[in-house]
Amino acid sequence: MQIDKQEPKFYFRHERIREHQDELIKDVYSTVSEQKILLAHAPTGLGKTDSVISASLAYAMENDLSIFFLTPKISQHKIAVDVVQGITKKFDIKIRATDMIGRRYACIDSSLADLDHEGFYQSCEKKRKNEECLFYGNARGYDKLGEAKANTLFNKVVNEYGSVKTHEDVIKTGEKEFACPYEWMIKIAGMSNIIIADYFHVMVPRIRDLFLKKINKKIEKSVIIIDEAHNLAKRIRDQLSTTINSFILKRAEREIKLLGLENAKFEEPFNVWADAIVLDKREKLVSKNEFDEFIKSYGMEKDEVTTYLESIGTEFIEKTNKKSACLKIAKFLQNWQIEDADSIRILRKRGEYFSLAKKFLDPSTATTVLNDAHASILMSGTLMPLEMHRDVLGLDKDRTLMKKYSSPFNRENMVNVIADGTTTRYSKRDFENYSTIARDIDRIIESSPAGVAIFFASYVVLNSITHLMKTKNLLVQRERMNPREVVDLLRRFSHGEGALCGVQGGSLAEGVDYANNEIKTAIIVGIALEEMNLEVHALIDHYQDKFGKGWEYGYMYPAIIKALQAAGRSIRKETDRAAIIFMDERFKWKNYKTVLDDGRRFMITNEPEKYVKEFWAIDSG
Repeated sequence: MQIDKQEPKFYFRHERIREHQDELIKDVYSTVSEQKILLAHAPTGLGKTDSVISASLAYAMENDLSIFFLTPKISQHKIAVDVVQGITKKFDIKIRATDMIGRRYACIDSSLADLDHEGFYQSCEKKRKNEECLFYGNARGYDKLGEAKANTLFNKVVNEYGSVKTHEDVIKTGEKEFACPYEWMIKIAGMSNIIIADYFHVMVPRIRDLFLKKINKKIEKSVIIIDEAHNLAKRIRDQLSTTINSFILKRAEREIKLLGLENAKFEEPFNVWADAIVLDKREKLVSKNEFDEFIKSYGMEKDEVTTYLESIGTEFIEKTNKKSACLKIAKFLQNWQIEDADSIRILRKRGEYFSLAKKFLDPSTATTVLNDAHASILMSGTLMPLEMHRDVLGLDKDRTLMKKYSSPFNRENMVNVIADGTTTRYSKRDFENYSTIARDIDRIIESSPAGVAIFFASYVVLNSITHLMKTKNLLVQRERMNPREVVDLLRRFSHGEGALCGVQGGSLAEGVDYANNEIKTAIIVGIALEEMNLEVHALIDHYQDKFGKGWEYGYMYPAIIKALQAAGRSIRKETDRAAIIFMDERFKWKNYKTVLDDGRRFMITNEPEKYVKEFWAIDSG
């Protein structure tokens, strides 16, 4: 199907629409023009980003609407930037887009580089308020003359900007001109048709209100597109939650001592208080008042303690230019005092140390903003069951269209196998079972060409099994690997140096696009069910009370989505071929297969290596 350049509804940068992609494009256009909400389960390879931007853009331009394209990670902005660049190159239209990131990630002031979230924003705000930030002054100006110079520089930047630049390019220009890239992004966003940003810019209320005010945009005059929407509920719950622990309290003591103030004690009294409450349990639900009573033991009101710690944290940052635990505790106390109906407070014990957290259960307190937009489009290759995402996010049932789109891929390019007789259930986690799984994985690797990726249910399962495998040169992801180490692991994998071992839900299983068919065989080991702790129990109870589907929404379905995300790493283009092994007999159970089955044909066997060998033998033949 060819796209006519004169077609008024769609600006599509490619010459050909993929199979089933035209259906998505039409549905997106209808959603935007009829002010609806679309939940789109659209498999990898359908061209989701091209479809939603192309189908939204013309209507948005004609009706003075802004488009917000929101992703869970900064690294995922690039494809939307590419789409905008492709459209402007092919069509003679004047549009502008902004690749928007947070102030902290755009900052070019080296003196703030090592600060954590709270420390950075506190210091940045103070430097701007005291007119001490050179970069802000060059981007905004501190007086009339400064504003005039900043505007002259900004006009030069805009004239050279074109339709869109990546945030990296804007930062490079900022470094060259000694001007704040974030302030430029804000100015350009106010002039843009499309704002490419992260979830938190629009989904977190306290950030959204300020951000929209800065760029002079309104939700009701916007089309909101959520990429990788299966992530949205958990990301927002995590954004709204807050935690402190014994280690942070110990650091706060050291900060106060370094400043030469009184010898305050936080860690030991907190541990004593926590131990008396938890007793012989690993965790316990606590009330707001229980911790408030502990705070009162310092002879100060809660607000006084918060203000005191905030002032110490600010002073510590100014004198040492290091992140402050006092400031982190102050922010925690501010959030702790807010009464939220859909949150729980948990005290946990780990060895001799404790953590106290306020956890949110219901993301809809923030995500219902999608109902206020002119139109909203939520898309993912793993958005099943659609009803769960509609319910959990609090979307208007009368306005929401739920659609499942077919894959454009040739089914013959993929074999899906469920390995019968294996499982990582807790009751079966022993040496004998792990040895069997390790042996089976070794056999699958032997039957496959180079390019095997193994995604385990957890780090515990990964470490237990990889130590028993006989395959050499395993490229194993470890907990708390830094980004540089992860990139090196991927580089070695792409060069064929060994089998890649990661965890479902981790960066290797969701955040990486293996665009060159690096993964020939993907092995999904176990089901990544969350540990059955108080938070998970509370989530199950919450969704049971609200929707009558507590186990499904709060426990089972999110785990299967992680498995599908990991499996989806292997097929990224129409020409890719892959063998996918689901190594746990529970994958064939009806309550799991409901989500797993998106049109796949499954082979169920206790000898998965035979199907892998046969599949790749056909390919080589």
